Amino acid sequence: MDFGLSDEQQLLQETARRVVDEVCPPARAKEWDEHHHYPAELFRAFADLGWTSLAFPENEGGAGGGAAELAIITEELGRASLDIAQCFCLTLQAGLVLHEFGSNAMRRELLPAVMAGDTRLSIAISEPDAGSDAAAMSTFAEDKGDRFVVTGQKLWCTGAGLPDTRIVCYVRTDRDAPKHRGLSVLLLDPTSPGVELRKIDTLARRILGTYEVYLDNVEVPREHLIGPLNGGWNVLLSGLSLERVLISGGYIGAAQATVDEALAYAKTRHQFGRPIGEFQALTHALADIQTEIDAARLLVQRAAWFHDTGADASRVGAMAKLKGSETYVNAARLGMQILAGHGFATESVMSFRYRESIVAPISGGTSQIQRNAIARSMGLRGY
Repeated sequence: MDFGLSDEQQLLQETARRVVDEVCPPARAKEWDEHHHYPAELFRAFADLGWTSLAFPENEGGAGGGAAELAIITEELGRASLDIAQCFCLTLQAGLVLHEFGSNAMRRELLPAVMAGDTRLSIAISEPDAGSDAAAMSTFAEDKGDRFVVTGQKLWCTGAGLPDTRIVCYVRTDRDAPKHRGLSVLLLDPTSPGVELRKIDTLARRILGTYEVYLDNVEVPREHLIGPLNGGWNVLLSGLSLERVLISGGYIGAAQATVDEALAYAKTRHQFGRPIGEFQALTHALADIQTEIDAARLLVQRAAWFHDTGADASRVGAMAKLKGSETYVNAARLGMQILAGHGFATESVMSFRYRESIVAPISGGTSQIQRNAIARSMGLRGY
């Protein structure tokens, strides 16, 4: 079994690390977060490097990259911040949904713009009463033949208010069907009449921004239906494994950068006549968290390998997401303890890591949901 990177993957890793150093180092990511800044230059860098087309097939203008390559990028971007990694993978995830389930006309219109970095995509699933229980959504799209008329409310829609963005919106189209069988997916233009966006202020993840979306009799052309009518649940499930691989790569990068910063501080901060990193209480804690990060990275690589070989990656993807997210939280907590007052100061990058890490076990499927998925794969109900 080969745990190394190919020459091409090593080059990709080096390039991604250079992008972080030059375009979005952690201090700049923190500044963007604090100012709720939309970094157009970052998205342009992704496109110029060909990353926005990496996951799409070569015969459609892409580069034919796999989950392993994408996870390399998200890990390196995670060293800047988890939100920076999400800047890369959000549109990619939604774009792959369009590629797999969109009509030929939709793909011809949108995918070249997505791959060129001119169009961004957001995903709307959650609602005030439908979070972990995603199939409980009630936003309703009434079928009018040539169009759908959508009414309802969506919540926690990352990046929905960025310029040149379309929303892949999950809705209910059959109120009488079992909840998993009456869902559909529509491509929504947030500038359409009847759409109102409200940006939600959050502790972190403020580069992309998180939005509440109000839909009041919004007309969506029928040709903007993604996948089969009432087949939205299968569309949603189709991308979960890759989503978990990509965002877990971001967790690993953020956790590693956090530990690297804490380690550097522990080597230079002196108390009682020697560096604090020489005290066993801290050396063991740092050794433990580095072990956790390496274990989480292996889970991500394993899940990416499953995905790229066509194997069922649902279980290992859930494990990678669970381990990666909770490891980032633990790394940030330890980093705050090591930097002490210096970490508590809001001017520090460590304080940013701590704020940002809190959402990792919540967004993209909570840790409890991941444990349920793993338990079901073991033949247990899980809840």
